[in-house]
Amino acid sequence: MKKCDIIIPIYNSPEWVKMCVYALYKNTPREYMGKVLLMNDNSDELTCQCLENLKRKYPNVEIYKNEENLGFIKNVNKGMEKTEADYILLLNTDCLLSKNTIPKLIDHMEQNKKIGLICPISSNAANLSYDIPENYSYMQVDELFYENFKGMNFDACTVVGNCLMITKECKDKVGYLDEVYGMGYGDETDYQFKAHSKGFEAKVAIDTYVYHKSEVSFGTSPEKQKKLEHNRSIFFERWGKEYEKKMAEYQKNDPIKYIKDNLKIKQKPEPEVLFFLPDIHQNAGGVHVVVDIVNYLNINGCFANILTERMHEYKEIMLFTPTFMKNIKNVKPKCIVGTIYPSIFYCEAIARYYDIPSVNFLQGHEVCFDNGEIYTWAELACRNSQNILAISHFLQQKCKENFNKEAVVIQNGINVDLLYQEKKKINEKIQITMSFRDTFLKGDFILKEILKKLTLKDYNIEINVIYKNETMFPINNSNIKINFYQGPLDRKQIGNILKNTDIFIDASLMEGFGLMPLEAMAAGAVPILAESFGIDEYAIDKENAFIIKEVNNADKYIEKVEYLLENREELNRMRQNALQKSLEFDVDNKIQKYIEYFRNVKKQQVILTDIEKEASQKWNVSEEMLVEKNIAQPEEVSTKRKIYIKILSLFPKTLKNKVKNFLKKLIND
Repeated sequence: MKKCDIIIPIYNSPEWVKMCVYALYKNTPREYMGKVLLMNDNSDELTCQCLENLKRKYPNVEIYKNEENLGFIKNVNKGMEKTEADYILLLNTDCLLSKNTIPKLIDHMEQNKKIGLICPISSNAANLSYDIPENYSYMQVDELFYENFKGMNFDACTVVGNCLMITKECKDKVGYLDEVYGMGYGDETDYQFKAHSKGFEAKVAIDTYVYHKSEVSFGTSPEKQKKLEHNRSIFFERWGKEYEKKMAEYQKNDPIKYIKDNLKIKQKPEPEVLFFLPDIHQNAGGVHVVVDIVNYLNINGCFANILTERMHEYKEIMLFTPTFMKNIKNVKPKCIVGTIYPSIFYCEAIARYYDIPSVNFLQGHEVCFDNGEIYTWAELACRNSQNILAISHFLQQKCKENFNKEAVVIQNGINVDLLYQEKKKINEKIQITMSFRDTFLKGDFILKEILKKLTLKDYNIEINVIYKNETMFPINNSNIKINFYQGPLDRKQIGNILKNTDIFIDASLMEGFGLMPLEAMAAGAVPILAESFGIDEYAIDKENAFIIKEVNNADKYIEKVEYLLENREELNRMRQNALQKSLEFDVDNKIQKYIEYFRNVKKQQVILTDIEKEASQKWNVSEEMLVEKNIAQPEEVSTKRKIYIKILSLFPKTLKNKVKNFLKKLIND
């Protein structure tokens, strides 16, 4: 079996590096993979740490670090020098492979020995781009391409370097990328035309599609535009006539036009799982969890998407184009998942409309939200759920005790690869981090008193304060350095704060799980936490954390801070325990549980809940009435009746009209 070495040039962007390597290993059969060369071009500390974690996790990974930033071309060439495999794949960190990308590209080359270079179509690749349609993930687009265009390739006018396969024979005869192109841009096209002069063909495989973000490492700036113009002038001086000829041929046989003219897109894509997330925004941990799950499900071939009403600025990776509520009738999900109590009512209605199972994805003890003012709504949502998936055993217990509902548990996961620091040294000046979340239940008032007390003495500390909205902080001692970080922060920003954190303080009074203390543990910090139920999943008092039972007594938190300041060996012992515990919650190990769970749920028959049966008897809505009031056609009565019953009996008064209007639109549009 001929193997392919993968060269990944890396400059910062650890979140993309991690996802790139994850997708590579998930979607490539091992027999095709040779070495995976992570070419570190003098990246920042967080990226270097991520690379070491990836090497620990995956086989055949080799890391090469440049002591100074060499730029894309020199960095790639160093990688090309280190490979003798039959095939080489140049892969950008912001490019994610689909199922069997490497075998498919190899197969094209095996079928035509003249091919020296080949690339796939991607979501962002100059003249070889195809946008991800609404309701689809990049993996679904790849599946569509393979179904419609299996084995087809076109001549390339310009190959794209984000995912470019080169044969060993081509490399041996053409050599390496030309370093006259400096930091990059135009180098792969120059290489292509050199390959043409040696008798090799360059192709675009239209049965293969990958995700490409673009501009992750280089960014966009006026300086970039100057480099582009400079490199264009070099290229056209060398290859202008040949390029014009090739472009004329390309325009007559444009692969993107061919795809658009011939691709058969399903009128109603059928995601295996559709999460209803009313708002997608940067400021809520629960949003990040859901988006991550959908990303990971898709990379693993379990097609998933998010149904949303509003899309705000979102800074993290999203490998799909969401479905907007106004277009709900354009998809036919096989399972619908509510993500917060108001969404459960909509999800149950959609589930009845399509006769599909529904899931209440419970991420918090929702009856306590808003100081308990929505207790009845949250309880009704829970009691009315067909299935409940909880992120902690604490939430599972509450469902059983309070509502007599069974819940399945898949504990929350964290992105260990971006955080884990096995060799971290304790700072000479201890760094303490706290996160203010602008909510009473999250204990901000206690954190402020702790902050005040920490600045009353000359502790040898530095304090990191993460906060959302403008507020006043009680600070007494100006000799203590305090770093303020106003959110919403992206994961890299949070990672950079946590990597220097020795002690993490969280005074939250109610956590369904509590992600940030666990992330702090993975980064090598010892958390001091209020006893708030969900943290028991990972925090063990005096072993890897301190758990404060007198949750509103700031002095108790200060006592533990002083203890750790005076006992560095104990701080280090607890830190090591925290690191080891955090590995149990690696999100990579959780995703298979989600896949199995949702695929089991899909097999369920949809049945009326006890509450619906009671409502049916109570209201006694006749089929004739539904037809008379134009709520449903006679042949649709069975399904529509269930929906109408729900409108009449299950929703709180303040929600009833809104939901009723939504359901009427769903039925009649």
